[in-house]
Amino acid sequence: IKQKYQLIRDQKIKERVEALGVQVQEGDDRETLLQKEKNFNLERFVFMRYFGQGHEIKVKIDNRNISISHSDHLVTILISENKGIGVDVEKINNKVHSIKSKFLNQKEINYLSGYEESRNLTRAWTAKEAIYKALRMPGIIFSENILIEEFNNESTTGIGKFISTNQEKKFKLYFYDLDNYCLTISQEI
Repeated sequence: IKQKYQLIRDQKIKERVEALGVQVQEGDDRETLLQKEKNFNLERFVFMRYFGQGHEIKVKIDNRNISISHSDHLVTILISENKGIGVDVEKINNKVHSIKSKFLNQKEINYLSGYEESRNLTRAWTAKEAIYKALRMPGIIFSENILIEEFNNESTTGIGKFISTNQEKKFKLYFYDLDNYCLTISQEI
């Protein structure tokens, strides 16, 4: 009975997170779902604090597009008149190794292995997340639909692509290292 109750609670959490418009991937566990919900609420709080009540986070404001991200106590807000923009910031840690197969394809895993692997995996994650935010569409599978061209530890820019059965979009990526964080800005080109 306890296990059945746990499954029902986990399903309710998943439904609650999906209702926020947050991307939920197959295999997201309870901890991941709760973290996604926390991230959404923090971004919404920051947005409301700086832009006031009555706006949705993923809309244009005064003909400007915004993208918000945070990791620990670092918050980034990107505001642009250009469409197709996204930003993501993430603290570098070893946890990214355990989830790399969920957001990278095998070719990407191969070229990102080796020197400064945690930094490069985190950079790839922020790149894909920034592209996802720029696209603002549900149902994207990071390892299949968002592809990152090969980059190295010295790269300050890169190229990413969104590929689906009916469309393809290309993005310029701007990589920034902030102490123990990776920040990536994506812009559709």
